[in-house]
Amino acid sequence: MPRVTAERCDCNCKMKRLYTRAGGGKGWESVGWLCTCGCGCVTLDEGQWQLTSCCSGGE
Repeated sequence: MPRVTAERCDCNCKMKRLYTRAGGGKGWESVGWLCTCGCGCVTLDEGQWQLTSCCSGGE
């Protein structure tokens, strides 16, 4: 699996990749980014949704 550079939220915290089970229960699919500093920032890849205002989405 290729390495992906971690995105950062506006708090300048590195975000961790968010995964769900792949179809059929084999493997994992990446779906977005989750901040672990406690700010609750989540960014989903599909549609570039930002669930909280502190998400910068790497922009």
